[in-house]
Amino acid sequence: MKGHSIFKFSVLSSGSRGNCIYLESDVAKIIIDSGLSVRELKRRLMTIGRTPEELDAVFLTHEHSDHIGGVGPLVRKHGIPLYATEGTVRAGEKLGSIPGFSTIRAGEAVHIDGLEIEPYATLHDARESVAYVVRCQNRKLGHATDMGRVTHEVREKLKNSHVLLVESNHDVEMLDVGPYPWPVKQRIKGELGHLSNEACGELLAAVSHEHLERVLLMHLSQTNNHSEIARITALQALGSSTPHLELAQQDQATELIAV
Repeated sequence: MKGHSIFKFSVLSSGSRGNCIYLESDVAKIIIDSGLSVRELKRRLMTIGRTPEELDAVFLTHEHSDHIGGVGPLVRKHGIPLYATEGTVRAGEKLGSIPGFSTIRAGEAVHIDGLEIEPYATLHDARESVAYVVRCQNRKLGHATDMGRVTHEVREKLKNSHVLLVESNHDVEMLDVGPYPWPVKQRIKGELGHLSNEACGELLAAVSHEHLERVLLMHLSQTNNHSEIARITALQALGSSTPHLELAQQDQATELIAV
């Protein structure tokens, strides 16, 4: 990927105890979501040589606490511009009092110093949830988490991505026999829940192409999934395509990776 180091990212945390993705151009530095405390976010950023004070924007996907739990304190402390759908902010009680926000809408890209951040609508049990496609120069990163079903729009948005961050939340059999109450199991498996390993595999098979270089599996359940099942399912779906495949972690950040 020589010559493309201008566009980099790190998954700082991924899972039910907090989610945060860091992205940068040569000028702009942003995060998508933060369910981490300000202290923990600072610690994770330090592992990739960055600080909260450098952030130019925070983008939100939806209002669940594992995505916004640390956002209110972060934007209040550092005065970082916040971008979110109106539905997310209205439903986001965990945000507390915020100084303001810029409204985003699905299909309308935001440009910040070399980064083009485009939200697209997702099916999730949230008020107005989105995922993102981020572009920088001629490079594209596709993000698809916290959705119960892959729609035609999701597949279209993720086509021709050089990097994919895709939810592989649960193994259906493990969920079925696991300890969660029946209503929670139904929610996770439903159209407004989370993508299973199989659904992740179907999505990867649909959008894989010869220029796809890296896939990160996201939001793995620690109760209802196993890393090797998720990995094998994804590899089988990718078939002869051979992008670098890794699993995002709940407890530690990935390295800073060039797109």
